[in-house]
Amino acid sequence: MVREAAGERFGSIELQTRIHLAVITDDAHSLAAAAAPAFGITGEQALASPHALMGTVDECVDTVQRWRERWGISYISLMGSAAEEMAPVVERLAGL
Repeated sequence: MVREAAGERFGSIELQTRIHLAVITDDAHSLAAAAAPAFGITGEQALASPHALMGTVDECVDTVQRWRERWGISYISLMGSAAEEMAPVVERLAGL
């Protein structure tokens, strides 16, 4: 929706999302299924949300890259408590 509304200006707009749940895990589906009901959504909706980032480091990197492609997100904010855990993801993405 933002892309269409911005039209030719979209390339100069910077979009941001805030990650409320950021976890490195080998079982993102189980974690999402357990956490999602607290937000009134399904596990699949949680995994598709740009407000949750969970999975292995590789999966998280892939997810952020898909967000960039799909929504044009260029900035991501994390809760301070997730910074250390997400450091490997940030390091990998910094080289892109």
